[in-house]
Amino acid sequence: MGRVKRLLTLWLGCFLGAVAAVPMWATAASSNGAGLVYQVEGPNGRFYLAGSMHLLHAERAVLPAPLERAYRKSASIVMEIDTDDSDAQDAGARLLEAAQLAPDTSLQALLGEARWNTVRTALAEAGFDAERASRFEPWGLALLLTQAGFARQGYTSAAGVEQQLTERARRDGKPISGLETAAMQIALLDGLDMNVQRQMLDLTLEEVQEMPQMLDELEDAWRAGDRQRLEALLLEGYRQMPELYTALLVERNRRWVSQIRAWPTTSPPRLVLVGALHLVGEQGLPALLQRAGYTVERLTGGPKVGE
Repeated sequence: MGRVKRLLTLWLGCFLGAVAAVPMWATAASSNGAGLVYQVEGPNGRFYLAGSMHLLHAERAVLPAPLERAYRKSASIVMEIDTDDSDAQDAGARLLEAAQLAPDTSLQALLGEARWNTVRTALAEAGFDAERASRFEPWGLALLLTQAGFARQGYTSAAGVEQQLTERARRDGKPISGLETAAMQIALLDGLDMNVQRQMLDLTLEEVQEMPQMLDELEDAWRAGDRQRLEALLLEGYRQMPELYTALLVERNRRWVSQIRAWPTTSPPRLVLVGALHLVGEQGLPALLQRAGYTVERLTGGPKVGE
């Protein structure tokens, strides 16, 4: 269970960073890190595929050089959701609304007395009012506690990759589109089985104190472009939870590949930016695209000849 515990908190935060994103406050320069960036060639031309950290530390918001290069060479940006759209910008409020329990449902009854006491303690430590929070479904509480843990460590969606590139795309006149809508992502979480929700909450409660080390490990692996390490941090435990793994990763990746294959054959270069978890493993986008007949080449840290 140790590996599963760590993965759930890490991935929950990455997923919901995109849903609950807020406007970016600054622009970062590029770094020498390799990142996780691919050049993809197929029937509809060339595009770039990059793994994102939806949340970054405000003092370490620089982007890997290959990601910078892919952005410059792309005419448009495709993200999990269109962060420049009004539907995404009010997603935070709609997410909190969706997380509300039905009026005739008691969270204390859903969780049991012992678990509820643990939740109350965690909420108090995070500065939340337990009575107000008791109206949230377990997945909503897991989100609340996870986001609070990220914020305490200085990790915010404002410094994350999506928000940085959203601001730059606005200035550069590059259109942004989404593979999904915020409503789709919210519905996915809200539709999780209650037993899965309780397990997610349990694991979040167990992990919240380990978050500083976990976040640093994840960021270091992402910056280095260490796929093996990212896979160990992000993916291994999900295979022990097939329902969650299938709903949150496999099915979404397959839908996205279908969308990419439907692009016009004359498509100009695009940058597809999704959470790093979606790029690792046999069900990751690079592997799925290769099986669909695309050529997938990893970009390295330095510029290619002629750039």
